[in-house]
Amino acid sequence: MAADHHILENMKRCIVLLLVGLLFAPLSHADYNDGLAAYKTQDYDAALRAWMPLAAQGDPASEASLAVMYYEGSGVAQDYAKAAYWMRRSADQGGAAAQVFLGTMYFDGKGLAKDDKQAVIWYRRAAGQGSAQAQDLLGMMYFHGGVGVERAPKIAVAWFRQAADQGYAAAKYNLGVCYEAGDGVPKDIGEALSWYRQAATQGYAPALIDLGHRYLEGRTVEKNAVMAYVYFDIALRVSSDLKEMPLRDQIGDQLTPEQLSHAHGLSSAWAIGHRLPEN
Repeated sequence: MAADHHILENMKRCIVLLLVGLLFAPLSHADYNDGLAAYKTQDYDAALRAWMPLAAQGDPASEASLAVMYYEGSGVAQDYAKAAYWMRRSADQGGAAAQVFLGTMYFDGKGLAKDDKQAVIWYRRAAGQGSAQAQDLLGMMYFHGGVGVERAPKIAVAWFRQAADQGYAAAKYNLGVCYEAGDGVPKDIGEALSWYRQAATQGYAPALIDLGHRYLEGRTVEKNAVMAYVYFDIALRVSSDLKEMPLRDQIGDQLTPEQLSHAHGLSSAWAIGHRLPEN
């Protein structure tokens, strides 16, 4: 089903989310924060000077951040093996974000031999500490199967629900997929739409795009070209993925000037966390 694509794409996007989580989480000691301030201004040499001695002394935040620099190639030659080395040191000290990152490196086979079972091990460690992202990733692995675990939709739903209960938008969307398909839970379109809308309210682009397609096609909702345009327009505003722009523009070409003006008003008035637009 089409929604599966978004579940797999979310796994690919997790590295981007981890970069943000690792580098912008509040941290306590001044020496580390000196490196963080330098990193934010792209003074990578200064960041490296601050973090390298701290990492060598076993500071987990510095180890993880140094790993990110090697992973990105920021101020150093890109080196996935060195990224894996420093990330493992941090993960071994219990940092959940580092554990998820390391698990993803195993999953992607970057810097380490691809090993889905090791990915599951590290995701489990992070999930046990309450990492919603790790819980969602485990849910995806159980939902699809064949990636370190056997397919087990009910277990997938349990992991998605744990992450969703923490407010994790991707997991809310994934729960909607399960309810729509009746996979791991009884089929319930109303419940599916509720989860999709919750994820969309948080600005989760796949959910906004999904709702746009539903309004365009009249699938599980009343067909409404204006609302289709609105949801595609919002999705383009909250995401850097522009592949839906041609479709939005095609819909716009078919609207009357009054309808297009109304759609623009609904879209521009909406903000993340606010009630979704209604016609």
